[in-house]
Amino acid sequence: MSRDSLATLDYSDIHGQIRWFGHVIEDSDTFNGYLRDTVSSRVRDDASGFEEALHALATTGMASDHLERMFRSASDTKSWEVGEALAECLLETESDLEVCWPWNTVRDRRTPRASLPGADLVGFCRVENGFWLLIGEVKTSSDASSPPGVMLGKDGMISQLADGAKRLDIHHAVLQWLHARCPEGSGFHEMFKESVSRYLQSGGRAIFLIGMLIRDTSPKETDLRNRGIALADQLPEEARAELHAWYLPVAINDLPSLLEEEAA
Repeated sequence: MSRDSLATLDYSDIHGQIRWFGHVIEDSDTFNGYLRDTVSSRVRDDASGFEEALHALATTGMASDHLERMFRSASDTKSWEVGEALAECLLETESDLEVCWPWNTVRDRRTPRASLPGADLVGFCRVENGFWLLIGEVKTSSDASSPPGVMLGKDGMISQLADGAKRLDIHHAVLQWLHARCPEGSGFHEMFKESVSRYLQSGGRAIFLIGMLIRDTSPKETDLRNRGIALADQLPEEARAELHAWYLPVAINDLPSLLEEEAA
């Protein structure tokens, strides 16, 4: 772990090319501060300057009132949206991985539950001395069962990660999406070239897979162990994978309201 202040490692293990980890965040004040300082700007995409640009164009009281009504209409943040933003931030700031996100996916959401083509997380991950294509899935669950239902079945995390490792239609969509966001001259263009070259030279097998499970239950290694072993049996030898479960000190259903409180 890169920061002991946010979480402690409750369990970890490895099977084949898959590693899994269970992280426990115990202090709610520390977690709420992380929501405020790190996750909030990701959910709202503060870096895009969208709201500031529109405020600058609202030069009358009527225009400002209408703008505020419009912003309020779009502020119904869902717990899964906070979970996805939280997962991106945790991987970037709290894991031992060096990951890079070339784009804030909030900017691509035009309809409820809009998402990347075939994956929740798309970016790059440094493995040893080079960058790999990263494809990931995020699931949030308060299910008391272990593993929770979101890990099981054709719509579960493990099946989706296996698809991300093997399905060429997903690879095509992901690479096309990345190509448009990593143009020549950008800070991500060399990462794109290196990771895609590695992917192509491996025959489409050199992919780094990430599964992020966001929980508000007690930590149990059974959330990940058997699912990790099952995934290992479905992956080519060249692929790498990590599964991370994050156990929060707050209820998942409360994440949107907590985010609003922290932003107030």
